[in-house]
This record gives sequence, C-alpha cells and structure tokens, in this order.
Amino acid sequence: MTVSRSRKRYLPRGGAVKTAVVLVLVLILLVWVSQWLIYRINHVHVVDARIKTDMVAIASRLPGWVSSIEVEEGDSVSELQTLLVIDSSELELELAVMSGRRAVLEADAARIQAELDYARAVDNTELELADQALATAHLKLARQKLELTKADADLMRLQGMTANAMVSAQQLADARHLRDGSQLNLKLAEGQSRVARAGRSRAEAQSLRQKVLAREADVIAGRLAGLAAEEQTLQLRLRDHHLRSPVNGRIARTFVEAGEYVQTSQNLMLVFRPDRLWVEANIKETAVRKVEPGQKVSVEVDAFPGEEFP
Repeated sequence: MTVSRSRKRYLPRGGAVKTAVVLVLVLILLVWVSQWLIYRINHVHVVDARIKTDMVAIASRLPGWVSSIEVEEGDSVSELQTLLVIDSSELELELAVMSGRRAVLEADAARIQAELDYARAVDNTELELADQALATAHLKLARQKLELTKADADLMRLQGMTANAMVSAQQLADARHLRDGSQLNLKLAEGQSRVARAGRSRAEAQSLRQKVLAREADVIAGRLAGLAAEEQTLQLRLRDHHLRSPVNGRIARTFVEAGEYVQTSQNLMLVFRPDRLWVEANIKETAVRKVEPGQKVSVEVDAFPGEEFP
C-alpha cells in the first residue's frame, strides 16, 4: 500500500503585495487610457497652430539716406507717431529758394496792384473832367446856334424894312455885325466841342492802361498759383521724409539702421496691433466635423509653459 501526501504551496506575503500593486497600476492605466481615448474621440487636439496678427509693412515713397530711427523693436507706438526720418536737407533748400521766388512775385503783385489803383483813381478823375468839359462845350454850341438863329432873323427883318426907310444904314450894319459875330462864335463853339471830344477820347485811351496792369496782375497771380502748387508738392515730399505709424501698435521688426540708403518701396519696419491677435490652427479634414462656431477652446503657448488660455 502506497500512501501519498498532498503539499500546499503558499505565496510569500511580499509577492501578494506586488501583485496587488501591479493590478492597481494596470487598472489605473486602463482608466487613464480609456479617459484619454474618450477625450480624443470627443475633442479635437491640434499641435500645428500659430499665433497670427496683421503685420503692417512700413515702406518709403522716395529714396534717401536714413538720418534717424525714432523707435526700437518692441516699442509701443501710437498712430501718426514718427518712426523714421529720411534726410531732407536738399528738399528744404529747394523750399527756401521757392520761398524767395514767392516773396519777389508777391512784391511785384503788390506794386502792380498799387499802380492799378492809382491809374483807376486818375483815370476816373480824367474821365469825369472830360465829361464835364464835353457837356459844357455842347451847351456853348447850342447857345451859339440859338444866337446865330436870332441874329439871322434880326438881319432879315431889318433888311425887309429898308425899302420903307424905316431903319438906318447903321442899324443894318450893326445887325450884320451881330450875325457875323454869331457865326464866328458858333465856329468857336464847334471847335471847343471837338477839343472836348478829343479830351474824352484821350481819357478813355489812358484808361486802357488799367487793362494792361490788370493783365500783368493776372500773370503774376498765375505764377504765384503755380509756385504754390510746386511748394505744396515739395511739402508733401517733405512730409514723406517722416515715416509715421499708420496704427496704434508695436514695432515687430526693423530692417534698416541710421545712415543707410533706402530705395523707393523698400520695407523698413513691421508694425502689428497687439489688440488684434488670433490663433490659426490647421485642423485635419476628418476632425473638422467636430468643430462648431462658439465652442470653447483651451490654448497652450510654448512661450508660457504650464499656462492655459481659454
């Protein structure tokens, strides 16, 4: 007869603890993986994203030497603040020359205007005197015509009375003398009237100088207007020598240094607006259907580790 014994094996106490720990860790890992899978299924996670903003390129309208740079990278700037100055000494010299030309033209314009005012005053007086003289001559002429008519009538009346011996020869001679004197006075009045008309014509001719002076004044005014347009153009060019910020923002980059020569349309600076930033994320086509307007987004920026921006 064979007798057998069964032996019971017992695990060490430390091995049971290790097994329990492993099971707990595996369970935790499974829970974490399941949560992660659920999160990835229900959320869109994008790594390919960039912070974007509107960049305004500051360029020059004209070439020249950079005389000074008024700002540095990172500086906050306000709208119309001067950022960079291009040398404008040659342009300022041209403006000074034009200012001298304008002063000469303005002096000529003042002189011509004074001559025109004087000519108008004198000519108006001469015309008024000529009109008065002509009117007086016309009156004298009319009076002499009346006197001649009366003298002719008196002479004819006396001549008719000589046949009856009602008038003496002396009376008849006196009547002829008065008639002849009236004829002479009439011719004299006609001559004075012609002289008065000539004086009136001369006064009118002298007044034509006003038109000449007015034409000279118009020419000077045209030159001044053209010069003003040239000065305005130079002022605009001078303004372009001071490059100003078009927006309230911050300097992102500067590409030139003081003393450099810049060309037309060359980019000199970049300015952006800190109040207009956004995140541009490249979402996969398979995940676009999970994205809707108004959803909350959590953003993490590499420059600020550990921080989230909702």
